[in-house]
Amino acid sequence: MWWGDGEGNRDDPRSQTEDLSDNAMKASSYGIKNLKRIIVNLPQYTHQATKDYTNLSTIYNEIVGQFGRYIGHVANNIGGIERTPKRVEQTGAVYQFTSKATQKDAMAWLQSNVFITPTWIIQKEYAALTGQDPLGVVARVQDRALNILINPATLSKLTSAEASEGAKAYSPTEMLSDVRKSVFTELASRKAIDVYRRQLQKSYVEKLITLANPSKQEQAALSRGGEINIASDIMSVVKGQLRSLAAELRAAANGYGDTASKNHLLDLLERIKQALEPK
Repeated sequence: MWWGDGEGNRDDPRSQTEDLSDNAMKASSYGIKNLKRIIVNLPQYTHQATKDYTNLSTIYNEIVGQFGRYIGHVANNIGGIERTPKRVEQTGAVYQFTSKATQKDAMAWLQSNVFITPTWIIQKEYAALTGQDPLGVVARVQDRALNILINPATLSKLTSAEASEGAKAYSPTEMLSDVRKSVFTELASRKAIDVYRRQLQKSYVEKLITLANPSKQEQAALSRGGEINIASDIMSVVKGQLRSLAAELRAAANGYGDTASKNHLLDLLERIKQALEPK
């Protein structure tokens, strides 16, 4: 048994609200299996004679929200700083970074369960009854992961780990490269990019752009938070990711035959250029 000092320690992935077991990836996979069993039976579970579809809409939203909590439990392992309270008589570190192996496992889980479009959460027949937008639902869960990963606080913690552990650490460059590869899997094979993946890719790029070229208001907020300053590596890492992605988009765009995919890639290229070379 491990004893923590409460869920107020947000940097420690072992101390999370509603988190179960010592392996968030395994526990969340079991949780998703249960949600998949529930979601297909919602009309039966929420049926009330002479009533409308408010119950269906409410419980469907709860399932999406629970999926989001699982995503948070997993994503918070990335950049984790574990605090194990000790008395002076006890040996070992009080603070240590979550192991690279665990962080890579978390990233693999996100790639498989979140960045690959989670089609099980898209219930078009429910959308016709409740007005739910399937694109919005998918964006809600995917942005939950991206907002944790492409975040100054997470990148700062990964930078600190790299400074402390060197090559043993899961560096911010490696982490963002892993995200980029999983978000843009279609580029290598020139596979058509569907509307859900286009939405994810735009969100990813816009979040990087916000860090690379923040507005005055965003810049002030980041400065107050203390995560990004002029001496920080974060800006360099983020701009490096945008340059790498731009090169990949440029090489792939002309190989696309379908108009929607090609226009999407050219649009992303233009956005990145404007962010890196603002007028």
